[in-house]
Amino acid sequence: MAGSPELTAFCQKVWEPVLAKARRAVVFMDTPCAEILHWCGGAEMLLSAGALNVKEFSSFESGAPSQPKAVFVVSCAPRGRAVEVIRDVVSQSSFQYCVLVTAVSPGEPEDRACYQQLEDKLCEWMGNMNYTAEVLWAPLLLAPVAPHLLLAPAFSSLFPLLPFQDLQGLNRSRPDKKRFPGLGDVDLSSMPHELQLLIRKLVCGLHGFLEGTGLREECYAVGHLSRVIAGELANHPQAKIRRKNAQIKSSLVFIDRTSDLTV
Repeated sequence: MAGSPELTAFCQKVWEPVLAKARRAVVFMDTPCAEILHWCGGAEMLLSAGALNVKEFSSFESGAPSQPKAVFVVSCAPRGRAVEVIRDVVSQSSFQYCVLVTAVSPGEPEDRACYQQLEDKLCEWMGNMNYTAEVLWAPLLLAPVAPHLLLAPAFSSLFPLLPFQDLQGLNRSRPDKKRFPGLGDVDLSSMPHELQLLIRKLVCGLHGFLEGTGLREECYAVGHLSRVIAGELANHPQAKIRRKNAQIKSSLVFIDRTSDLTV
């Protein structure tokens, strides 16, 4: 498997699409991406690439009249609240060129169509359809906090379902004959919607990381949520293609953070 220097280098390399667009731009970045950037070189890396300023990804921020270019860097898919924040910032500014870099890959054809529609929306919010808008993907997933420790700040809230509270909550909305006897019977489609989205986002990010490092993984799982995530990664359509071509074998072990709890 790739050693720690190669993994750290990969974590820094994935910022190249952002750096390439940063020249003469105001950069708006959400908290998880800012945390990753902190461990990959910090805001100085963007400023050295020509960025005019680095600001929080917030509806209360905007660009100055003399700043015609913006780069948005977000850890989530470009939908919902994230799009609302972008619209607010663009509407309050005088941008003529907007770039959105998202950490979530447009894996499905409908996602790619959505990205194209968002480019049109960006031009609309800038007030001129002849202005320039781009939506890009970069696998901004891991923060190299130590030589052998990588963290994924965007998934700090990802937590396994608990056998009593969460299982009871799921069963309340199901007929008696279709209730789950235990967590082991709960598949991804039966989980809360937000948890489903978070798991799919993690699988997408892991696939991008493994693709970028040339790894062909064998997955092992301890715990219910870990088994679900490992199964989703194993069955990910793009991951199946990647594994056929990857040369470096690796073991990927998922462990539920609740595995050491006794109830």
